Amino acid sequence: MHTFGSTFGSTFGSKSGTLSGLSRLLRPVALAAALALPAVAAGDDAQQVQRPDLPQAPAPPLFVEIPGEREFSGFLIARPLQPDDAEARQIEEPRRQALVLRAILELHALGVEREFPEVEEYVVRVPAGSNENDEAQRLMATGGFSYVEPDWTLYPLYTCPNDPQLSQQWHHNANRLNSCTAWSIETGSTSVTVAICDTGIRATHQDLWQHRLEGYHVPTQKWESQGGPINDIHGHGTLCTGAAAAKGNNGIGVAGMGWSLSHRMMRVTDSSNGSASLSNLTLAARRAAEFGDKVSSVSYSGVNSSSVFTAGTYIRSLGGMLVWAAGNDNVNLNGNREDNVIVVGATDQNDAKASFSNYGPLVDLVAPGVSIRTTAYNSDSAYANVSGTSFATPIVAGLCALIWSRNPDLTPAQVEAIIRSTSKDLGAAGVDNIFGYGRVEAGAALAATPGSGPDVTPPAAPTGLAATAGNGSVSLSWNASPEPDLAGYRVFRSTNGGGFSQITGSLLGSPSFTNTGLVNGWTYAYYVVAEDTSGNVSSPSATASAVPSATVTLFSDGFESGNLTAGGWVIQNTNAFASTASAFAGSWGARLRNSTWIEKSISTVGRTSVTVSYARRTAGLQSGQWLYAEWWNGSSWTLIEQTNATSWQSVSFTLPAGAANNPNFKLRFRTNANNPNRRGDVDVVVVTGS
Repeated sequence: MHTFGSTFGSTFGSKSGTLSGLSRLLRPVALAAALALPAVAAGDDAQQVQRPDLPQAPAPPLFVEIPGEREFSGFLIARPLQPDDAEARQIEEPRRQALVLRAILELHALGVEREFPEVEEYVVRVPAGSNENDEAQRLMATGGFSYVEPDWTLYPLYTCPNDPQLSQQWHHNANRLNSCTAWSIETGSTSVTVAICDTGIRATHQDLWQHRLEGYHVPTQKWESQGGPINDIHGHGTLCTGAAAAKGNNGIGVAGMGWSLSHRMMRVTDSSNGSASLSNLTLAARRAAEFGDKVSSVSYSGVNSSSVFTAGTYIRSLGGMLVWAAGNDNVNLNGNREDNVIVVGATDQNDAKASFSNYGPLVDLVAPGVSIRTTAYNSDSAYANVSGTSFATPIVAGLCALIWSRNPDLTPAQVEAIIRSTSKDLGAAGVDNIFGYGRVEAGAALAATPGSGPDVTPPAAPTGLAATAGNGSVSLSWNASPEPDLAGYRVFRSTNGGGFSQITGSLLGSPSFTNTGLVNGWTYAYYVVAEDTSGNVSSPSATASAVPSATVTLFSDGFESGNLTAGGWVIQNTNAFASTASAFAGSWGARLRNSTWIEKSISTVGRTSVTVSYARRTAGLQSGQWLYAEWWNGSSWTLIEQTNATSWQSVSFTLPAGAANNPNFKLRFRTNANNPNRRGDVDVVVVTGS
């Protein structure tokens, strides 16, 4: 059931055929161009004729319902093409504007039900005789949209408890959240608010009434004082509120993660089964941030919808944070955790992934989510043990708010960095696709958060120290410290097993250092410490060792900046760009579509031998079309290889003598295709010399 109420049309008043403010900003010439655009600009691949005598397998649907978790509502969320979209960067701005205007005309022809100008999203009804998949595919084919996706009807995420005898509130134990250590530093400030976007709250509950702020009814967009109902019509909202902010140290009941925080209920539904539309959930989170609430917590399904990340970016722009549950289907969530939404999975009492918890590269962190003891809506003194990523999520939201209570000057990125750097590493070493950055640890996170008084807490030890040998040198790099008042770093060295001594005379301002003047063949070990502006010094990092040699890395690029020019590449045209879809390792690679090239100047002076290695693959290349690797000798290009291999391969080539000792050396990758759908991908490029 969709949650647009009977007052919907009058509330939003967008049934008229008028264009939005965005539409009116587009120039009249764009309107003319929009009306002149063909229905679909097909490439030459679209001209290929399929044999009528062979049955064609239907394409799988883009969107699939999961009953009881996400269901079609008869509405779509659409966002017109944005200037920073990858597709938009490949076309001229007047054409993009024309495509956008045509897209808006398409939406108004369908009938715009709701419009959210702060994120340039529209909600439209699926026309009779069509469906979500067909209509989304039709609209996306116009080329004028960033995304078109169902305005899903979503459901609260929790699983029924399966063991009522589990210890109460085990998640606060010293070997899990270590909450008592955190509370010795900070229990939460009433000036910091967690907004629970959910089914309502039992406002008179003995553990929830004290720091509760006025609620908001999202379907009618009315405050509680204006008649907007905020009572819990399902029970899920009261459970989630208690996990985040149930009052502690009051001699009754339980304690939430931040038991002196303010909390606000943003009731998102009028449905007794708890279901809510995606657009109401993201609207609730955005409105809470606009009210000044620091953290918006959403314990519903649907996190892998584009609209969620648009909302997260908007909320970050207001200085807030969006925390969303990963879901309870035990499935892999593809995506990129380096975004503006904290996606939370769940762990059990043994610090293992909860059997139901989703996982994958979209998940940032995990938190306890099995048999969580919290407030219930049955009576003013009711409590229950519940399980699900629904309850891991408000725990993390409460922790974010605790950190902000300790230091309100932190940015959202700094708060997230503190939580990431202090989380307990579970599973494979480092960031992984089961636990993300690890299971949150409140005690360590608060200890790493500087307060407003005299700072006597040392920074966390630097992590990720790596040592790379050069010719008579070692290059060091490590992860940047999340310490908000970081002063810098100091480097210590041991030579051939001797004692460590400091080798940096002054504090380093960046997380890297090159140690020169070394002896090739000797072993050098290093560690790094961080120091804050109060003079507090961290524990040493883990050590890293290297043996300098005559072979050195002259250039390397994994394209992780997400920008080719940041790596020093010269590009021919917009058909060459960095893309997450072209990554062999890490998150980014280089994509060369159609006919284009990228080149990099690299001095090989002083080297007698030069080796080039990289990973590459192609897609769609036809006869006579290749991905080329070439080098420049100062007067002409020389072929390294040409390939149309369609699977990733790592290759390495030692170049002819002319490549060595050459101040004019260049490396180039080039394609000669004739269609944007035909391309080559390149990643992890390394040039070494000896």
